[in-house]
Amino acid sequence: MPLGQLILASGEASSDMRYAAGFSTPDEFIWFSAGSLRGVVMSALEYDRARCSAASGVQVFSEEEWGGPDRLTMLGNIAAKYELAGFSVPGDFPLRWADRLRNAGLVVKAEEGPFFPEREVKSEEEAEKITRSLRQAEAGCRRAFAVLRETEIARDKTLLWRGEPLTSEILRFEIDSTMMKAGMLATGTICAGGEQGSRPHDQGSGVLRADSPIVMDIFPRSAATGYWGDLTRTVVRGVPSDIVKKAYDAVLDARETAKKKLAAGVIPSAVHDEAVRVLERYGFHTGRGEKGDYGFFHGLGHGVGLDIHEAPRLSRRCDDPLKPGAVVTVEPGLYYPEWGGIRLEDMVYIDPAGAPRCLTRIEDFLVL
Repeated sequence: MPLGQLILASGEASSDMRYAAGFSTPDEFIWFSAGSLRGVVMSALEYDRARCSAASGVQVFSEEEWGGPDRLTMLGNIAAKYELAGFSVPGDFPLRWADRLRNAGLVVKAEEGPFFPEREVKSEEEAEKITRSLRQAEAGCRRAFAVLRETEIARDKTLLWRGEPLTSEILRFEIDSTMMKAGMLATGTICAGGEQGSRPHDQGSGVLRADSPIVMDIFPRSAATGYWGDLTRTVVRGVPSDIVKKAYDAVLDARETAKKKLAAGVIPSAVHDEAVRVLERYGFHTGRGEKGDYGFFHGLGHGVGLDIHEAPRLSRRCDDPLKPGAVVTVEPGLYYPEWGGIRLEDMVYIDPAGAPRCLTRIEDFLVL
């Protein structure tokens, strides 16, 4: 007997569910496949919305049609109706449900790789949804530029905005509120100044200071579509040191060089290695010292879609050729605990013809 496919999750928690069903709910529901059939099983609360919003080809069932509301009964009835031995499920399928289904005599097979490998290839419509989220990231970044330009520099190098010290928290609020007004979900925005910027995923906290780089990594998700945008810019309010200026030039060169290398069929690890060579030509090498890692010690980029990090990866460990339809970030960085970090991130779409198209429009500059 064959296996069907099964997802039991909410659209808000599971990007696979949102992709398969075509809509999102805060509560979990059933999506299943049996042969060519794709279906969702909805409570009375969500049934009408599902009928209006379900992806093309997805059949909407009520819980009563499958003997609900008990889900174990419904899943047993689905398996019996379509003569299924059980279900293939995503790797993050709830363990409690896997145990219950197996105890009921059904096979549950967790997929080790992506549940929908085709998510790696974006349509033009999906690329446009990602671009709309990116535009709001750019709007948030421009708001940050405006706030930083309005600051005064105190004698101790503290940045003062509207008479008070400007903190990472305040700058992050200005970015996030700008994006939220446009229907974005803003979580995790990074505004890391000085040495905090040497830790790539440090969100940043406390007072921001002049003459030091401020790394701003902005990645909103559209509440309407579920697709993410991703953008990083690094700026200095004041006068950057010579080493910061040199690092900025190196990272910008590495990013632009890597973008030019992207196309369908290109090996991601080769592009990553080319970015490393550019940084090394400027004299920036990667290693580990007394204060931790330094240099360029993360991957060059990653896919973006219904997840902020998804396939493909631009890293030295990825040798699978890029496919037409991939949307990836290109974000080299340099990190030194002595003075902070520089990261510059654009997004690129490998169009259906296999050519790269940069989606990012916001300008690059170091000094405000």
